[in-house]
Amino acid sequence: MAGRLSIEGVAKNFVARDGRTVAALDPVHLTIEAGEFVTLVGPSGCGKSTLLNLLSGLAAPSAGRALLGGEEIEGVDRRIGYVTQQDNLFPWRTLRDNVAFPLELAGVSARERAARADDWLARVGLTGFGDAYPHELSGGMRQRGNIIRTLIYEPSIILMDEPFGPLDAQTRLTLQALLLRIWEGSKPTVLFVTHDLTEAIALADRVLLMSGRPGRILRDERVLIPRPRDVFRIHDVGAFRALHDGIWNDLAREVGDGAAH
Repeated sequence: MAGRLSIEGVAKNFVARDGRTVAALDPVHLTIEAGEFVTLVGPSGCGKSTLLNLLSGLAAPSAGRALLGGEEIEGVDRRIGYVTQQDNLFPWRTLRDNVAFPLELAGVSARERAARADDWLARVGLTGFGDAYPHELSGGMRQRGNIIRTLIYEPSIILMDEPFGPLDAQTRLTLQALLLRIWEGSKPTVLFVTHDLTEAIALADRVLLMSGRPGRILRDERVLIPRPRDVFRIHDVGAFRALHDGIWNDLAREVGDGAAH
């Protein structure tokens, strides 16, 4: 399937300043089906972002390989979109031109770029802000622009590295709901890193728990809460508490072990 992600023994080692080899990521074996929304949680420094960097082509694995739709991922691949925690909008471009930038790289005409960018801005409640520059926008508005700049060119898989991490709680919930609404419309494959276990469960079809460094997959839990979901009231759903407590017990143990070292 076009959006299926297969991770076959992907590992990463780094060489420290003193010449020691440090294992950041143990071999990871994982399959994410086309259209699945998978979240990844784990203690700080366990290799979550490293895994996304390897899948995005920004870094090379020390071992193993990753395939998208049966084709090996080698270097930066336009089939893969990457949304980072920082919005990374170009300060000299308007919001509309920032959102349309991937279409510009693809050779889409100026008129079509503007029309498609305005359509996406409307979808995320930013109609009327297309001519604004990033410094004129709130953090939540900039991050909405950052997300749709990736969605506009319709990648097969979207990697998201704590995209709501810097935001206040209310804005975070609002953007979670918005992301789910967009995802339910087109069903791209999503791998979403977060430190927030509640967020992980509210968004996902599956929650993956990683161990402390070197990171490996400890748990792979399917979220059986029906969709569509109300992220504002997810705590009221009976299945949420049991799943949250089960994963939290293992997560707390990993965090504690990491602190002890």
